[in-house]
Amino acid sequence: MAVNNRTTKIRGLERVICYQFTDEYSAWEALQAPGSTSFLTNGEGLHDGNKRLAVLGDTILQLALCDDWLKTGKTRFTSISQEVASNDNLDRIGRKHGIEQFVNKNPSQGDHVSFKVMTATVEAILGAVWLDSGLDAVKRVMRVLGLVPVDTGNN
Repeated sequence: MAVNNRTTKIRGLERVICYQFTDEYSAWEALQAPGSTSFLTNGEGLHDGNKRLAVLGDTILQLALCDDWLKTGKTRFTSISQEVASNDNLDRIGRKHGIEQFVNKNPSQGDHVSFKVMTATVEAILGAVWLDSGLDAVKRVMRVLGLVPVDTGNN
């Protein structure tokens, strides 16, 4: 079932990630696919969709993983990064949690959320959470979504 209302989409996302945004501007931007016809509260269109937040979110995801890795020293960081932050995993996690229903899609794509849009949206959500509350909040959202390494017990 597609969700169309801005507030409904943001509240739905908040329920999925167990996080309430204080700045809904970032949450709304995170849900924009490139070419969506939605506008931000200031009337500005987002022709590139959530790309800015996706770039930020990708970096924050790596930072959160590295921060935890430094504290545990388990396995190699590249293994953790490849496991958790791969586009395949981000797409899988986004679809598992039904995030596609909250994405403001490009009208030319119909109701479909592509692999690329889903991975960017998950990254953008992490970027929006970081802007809103910082790294600890991002780590909580990552745990809720399952964006954590599988503990192999290897050092």
